[in-house]
Amino acid sequence: MTVPSFTFTLHGDFSEFLGDLQIIVASIGPDGSANLLATDVNEARVPFVRDVNPSGSSFPRTRAERPYKAVAFKYDGLSVHRTELPAVPFAFPFIQILGTGHVLVAGSRCLYSKGRAELNAALYTPEGELTHQMTLGDGIQDIQASPHGEIWVSYFDEGVFGNFGWSNPLGAPGLVCFGQQGQVLWNFTAPAGMDSMADCYALNVSEDATWLCYYTDFPVVRIAQDRSTRGWTNKISGASALAVSRSHVLLWGGYQEKRSRCVIQRLGPESLTKAREISLLLPNGEPLSTGTIVGRGSVLHAIVGTHWYQLDVNEIPW
Repeated sequence: MTVPSFTFTLHGDFSEFLGDLQIIVASIGPDGSANLLATDVNEARVPFVRDVNPSGSSFPRTRAERPYKAVAFKYDGLSVHRTELPAVPFAFPFIQILGTGHVLVAGSRCLYSKGRAELNAALYTPEGELTHQMTLGDGIQDIQASPHGEIWVSYFDEGVFGNFGWSNPLGAPGLVCFGQQGQVLWNFTAPAGMDSMADCYALNVSEDATWLCYYTDFPVVRIAQDRSTRGWTNKISGASALAVSRSHVLLWGGYQEKRSRCVIQRLGPESLTKAREISLLLPNGEPLSTGTIVGRGSVLHAIVGTHWYQLDVNEIPW
């Protein structure tokens, strides 16, 4: 059976304003803008330092080799705002630029030692001045801020079950909603009849709800603004990004040879139904196979190199 193909639209080219800087992390902000953290090419490896033991195993550090200069960009496809950050300390960083223009940078790993957790996130003004630091926990999988200013943080298995000294992990629920001061506003609890979360694979914070897909059984769960939850069982495993419309869910990613698989399904009463595999193509006709893939509302974003592509689930005929 022929797999139908759908083509992304080019929404922006970052090379127009990056100059000699290199992107070290990219995401999509609460208003649908591209959020980039970039450094000088010679500094690009500084945030990604690991320790290697005699057996050859390597472990990520929670802090960069040294504080590094970085530039945060917010780009909507037409205009760009640049914020210079003089000394970012975090390794394996995430970035979100809030609706106020404040820049959130966080590190994926966080050490807990001697009764105290590291501060692994910082909020900067739109002009680049540090306002405060906070703890968002260890084992961060993704961070997406909401249009209402909340900070949603998802965790992979080490953040859920504990590592780096954590015996009572902040990320144990798998998904936590924080305020901008770092205070916990809400912890995820699985909908009735569904397993608790061991690893949050995919997150989508939209204007009116938060969606996720998680291990072990990969249900798709919707969290409303009043924090009520609803879940759908799902037979498609391993998706790393999702986009949603009123009637359908698109799941992108999978294991091994299915890592660039894309499946669209209908939201039934209790389960996702009528699964249909589709092929996603870049404008040059090549299949999407790599890059940063992020779902925000009904739009699937793909950042490949310095190019930013979009595909709206609502534009896919059923």
